[in-house]
Amino acid sequence: MRDEPGHGHEPVDGPPYRWTPERMRASRPSPLPMRPSWPGGEGGGGRLPSSVLGLASPPERLRPPAEGAQVWTLLLSQQGPRHEAAGAAALTAAEHGVYSGLEPGAARRRFAVVRGGLRLLAAAHLGCLPGRVAVLDGACPLCARLHDCVAAGEGAGPVHLSWDRCGDLVVYALAGTTVGVGAAPFAEDSDPAARGDARRAARRTAAGRALIRGGCAAGPGTIGDRTVDQVAVPRGYTAAVVCRAAVPSGPERPAAIA
Repeated sequence: MRDEPGHGHEPVDGPPYRWTPERMRASRPSPLPMRPSWPGGEGGGGRLPSSVLGLASPPERLRPPAEGAQVWTLLLSQQGPRHEAAGAAALTAAEHGVYSGLEPGAARRRFAVVRGGLRLLAAAHLGCLPGRVAVLDGACPLCARLHDCVAAGEGAGPVHLSWDRCGDLVVYALAGTTVGVGAAPFAEDSDPAARGDARRAARRTAAGRALIRGGCAAGPGTIGDRTVDQVAVPRGYTAAVVCRAAVPSGPERPAAIA
């Protein structure tokens, strides 16, 4: 399937983008997202824009935001063989073993695209090759939930990250502090109560993933000293991101995210 024009994706034909040490050394950090935000959809006029991640031509260097998070999105239905190859090229040997063990098809492509996209974004922030990025995103040993994920490279990092998948949409958030992102289906023609429920579901997911390790003792869905932002995403979805403050303003008093 060829990508729709105007959404920042590259066509699927042609060789995949190759990330080399020479390109990393020659590239310069970009202070802004390199692809436009979604023009429509839930949160299109909100405070926090998102950028479309094109795996065939990923950002090489990104300057972490001074505060808050950078958010990137992609639609799985718009990812072709070229994007799958680019994502697979960013995987570690262990991840590539998982990828190779999957039957060719949607599940295999999804693994390469989602995991490879995460590594490409982390590498762009850290200034190192995607395969040399150490990603800590396993389940918390205290609560078995996914929260407070970080990535680091040789002599760089860490960068905090989070991602969520909802149907066709994948949302990534990267920040200098603990961050969480959540997405939920959203019907613009539904009643106000249903729209409110969808937004709350996205915020709860984001809040749960923005808990620091050990902070889960306060209970799921709680966090202190945080900011909550609605994110611009494609039509049919709503998303939110939660960031912890860089410097706590006082003793943490967990508060429910609603």
